[in-house]
Parts: sequence; C-alpha cells; structure tokens
Amino acid sequence: MMTAPAAQPLWRLEVTVPQHAVPAFETVFEGISVAVTSIGDDDIPWRVEGYTDAEPDTAAIEAGLAIAADALGIEVPGLSVEFLTPRDWLAENMATFAPLRLGRFFIYPSHYDGPLPAACIPFRIDAGTAFGSGTHPTTGTCLAALADLAKSKTVTNAFDLGCGSGILAFAIAKLWPAQVLAADIDPEAVRVTHANTRDNGLRHRIQAVRSTGYLSDAVRRSLPFDLIVANVLARPLIGMAAETARHLAPGGTVVLSGLLDRDARWVASRHRAHGLVFVGKWQRDGWSTLVMRKPG
Repeated sequence: MMTAPAAQPLWRLEVTVPQHAVPAFETVFEGISVAVTSIGDDDIPWRVEGYTDAEPDTAAIEAGLAIAADALGIEVPGLSVEFLTPRDWLAENMATFAPLRLGRFFIYPSHYDGPLPAACIPFRIDAGTAFGSGTHPTTGTCLAALADLAKSKTVTNAFDLGCGSGILAFAIAKLWPAQVLAADIDPEAVRVTHANTRDNGLRHRIQAVRSTGYLSDAVRRSLPFDLIVANVLARPLIGMAAETARHLAPGGTVVLSGLLDRDARWVASRHRAHGLVFVGKWQRDGWSTLVMRKPG
C-alpha cells in the first residue's frame, strides 16, 4: 500500500492511451513511481497516472513511452508532468477522520471522545501515514463479507494481505478467536498496524510483518490459512492466484478486494482456474469484493 508522508512533494505523470495499451504504459511508470493508477472505460481513452517523489527525468520517460508505443504500433502519447504542492497529509487525516459505522463495526480515531454505539464491534484506528481509515468502499464491503462469513464459518488461522492500518485484521480478531497474521509491503503500514494492534488490546492475537505477498518467513511459518483477506488491486491478485489457492487450507475461504467492478469477472476466473469456487460478491460505488472457497 502506498504511504503519504507529511509534506512530501510529488509529481504526477500522465498519458492518455487506448485501453489495450494500458498495461504497457503502466509498466513504463511503475519503474519510477511510488504509485500507478489507470482510469477509463470501454469506449473512451484511458488515463494512466504515475506519482513520483523525485523530480522526473522527462527525456528518459518519453524514451520509454516511445518504446512502448512502437511495440504496440500506436502513436507516442504526450506526457503531462505536474508538480503537486506538498500537503501535511497526516494533519489533514487526523482533522477529517470522523467515526464510521460500517455494519456491525464502529471505527473511531484516538481523538474521538464520544460514546460507543450499543451492540457494535468497536476498534480504534489512527491511519496515520498508512492507507486505511475505513472510508474506501472496499473496506465496507470486506467488513460486510467477513461479518456474513462469521455466521457460519470457523476461523482459527487468518492472513490479512495488504493490511494498511490493520482494520480488516482487527475485524477478523473480533469476529473469531483466531490468530491473525497482518502483512504489508510498506514498512510504515506494518508500524501503524502494530501500534493500532496495541491500542486495541490485540497484541496477543495479531502479528504485523513486512512481506511482499506471501514471500516472507513469517507467512511460510503460518501456512496454511483457513481465511485470507486480500484488499489490494486486481493485477497483484491475479499474479498471486496460484499461491493464494495453494496457501488456503482445504475448506478455506479467501476475500478478494480492491477491484473495480469491471475487473471482478477476470479476477474470479483466474482463481477458478486454480480450483477455487465462487461463493459471493459484494459491490459498492463501482468497487467489488469477491468471496471464494477452496473445496475440501
């Protein structure tokens, strides 16, 4: 997950390309960016954006764009570079993060001193510089999927892949008497999750570690999982589909999220190819969350 350090300058790189060319131009930006995003629809050109915290070498980037365009037989897209004025994201986050009621869950920041609603599952979250204060639609759909699973599924060993601030790991620990491994590629997310785990009295239940996908000793020592929650993006989920299926225990469930609605069928198909069975889908504001199960 991407972090947003306080008052750090960023440059936005942008090109507009046909939909079929998006992956190639994402690759050009990925080598120099802290985050890459693509926005578009079937019948209009797509906008590919990269965000970098170092002043970009436009000549080198344009050379990369020319190579990608030549390989695809399309015109070289024009490169737009915009400097984004530094902002204190941490201060803004603290000022604007209000308590959230998401189904059975009540998520509140440390500066909240009001009452906790009755019959809710509360946890205190300070997202800080890590992604995840509960406001993104996929957080709500993941929480809804977990609450629904808790009606019938037993979980003792769970994995939150791409944990951000730890919200989904906390939900798992509140819904089941499970041990939860929470992992993120971003060390700041791991630090924030660890702090939030302590603040919620869950240090004995949740371990926060740095891991690129499943590639860490902590993950390997914890296999197999009877629940995996991966709220990341479509492309990495596709890339990890075989590992996800392999690392689920028989009868285990995976919650796949961070998906635009248009990507849900593609992601489900790739996981079906590795033996997983579709269980259900949750949608909100153009985003999808899939629930799939390993037979056994």
